[in-house]
Amino acid sequence: MIKYYAAAIAAFVIWGFFPMVLRVLQGYTAGEILYYRILFSAVILAFIVLGFKRKDVRKDWLYLKSFSKTKRREVILLTLTGGALLTVNWLTFIYIVNNINIKTASFSYLICPVITAILGFVLIKERLTALQWVAVALCALSCMLMGINAALELGYSLLTAFTYALYLITQRRNQGFDRMVMLGIQVLFSFLILNLPYMHLVQTVPVDEKFYFIILVIGVFFTVLPLFLNLFALNKINSATIGILMYLNPIINFAIAFIVFKETVTAIQVVGYFIIVVALVIFNYPNFVKIKAVVSQKTS
Repeated sequence: MIKYYAAAIAAFVIWGFFPMVLRVLQGYTAGEILYYRILFSAVILAFIVLGFKRKDVRKDWLYLKSFSKTKRREVILLTLTGGALLTVNWLTFIYIVNNINIKTASFSYLICPVITAILGFVLIKERLTALQWVAVALCALSCMLMGINAALELGYSLLTAFTYALYLITQRRNQGFDRMVMLGIQVLFSFLILNLPYMHLVQTVPVDEKFYFIILVIGVFFTVLPLFLNLFALNKINSATIGILMYLNPIINFAIAFIVFKETVTAIQVVGYFIIVVALVIFNYPNFVKIKAVVSQKTS
């Protein structure tokens, strides 16, 4: 089991350091970075899927054909919607890191699990305990405080968190398909979106070789590799544990924001961060109990 936990931790630690790499490309627009990130990621995923996932592709195709026409349309729609949501999420995250600040980007992924739970309750009727509703209320209070004198930052945080939360919810409806294959389709669809006639994310083609090297690093080490590690970990680790480990990402983001880039916070924001931490502890308390019980069983 150690290798599965190591894989999960490694994935979120890698994502945690992603803003440092993005800042190297601060001279480029978010649209340019996104376009080439998706292009490189699509090529890498196509190589993986066509080279090593052919059996899974055939299996998924037969599985899709077994559905009724209505169900097939729903699966296709949810898959493509996921690609569109990833496009918006990646674009806003890149823009926030390079044009606003890293602490705003990290706050997005602190509140994302709570927003995911709310959307799950509204859209797919997932239940929330009374304790979790208390955490939701505290999260709302934290957002109100964070929005004081920083409404634009809060808006970007909510947009980033909402798009990723909605992505997770839509993908929960698509069960039984290989996740790597599905992601490959979504990234390809995302690339098609970015090449529509009215999309003008890339005005000129970058000529700096360093730009393409960094984009390749982002595609391999900050997109495909952590995704693979996360999927590998999910084979043996339950989603509750993954949900706890996921907070490594924004914690590292915060550390980078304050230690490396010397970002600052107001007193009101400090109170808002404290409240969101309390809310997250309350919200994840059932998961802490489950994890503790599992660990106790394995050590006894």
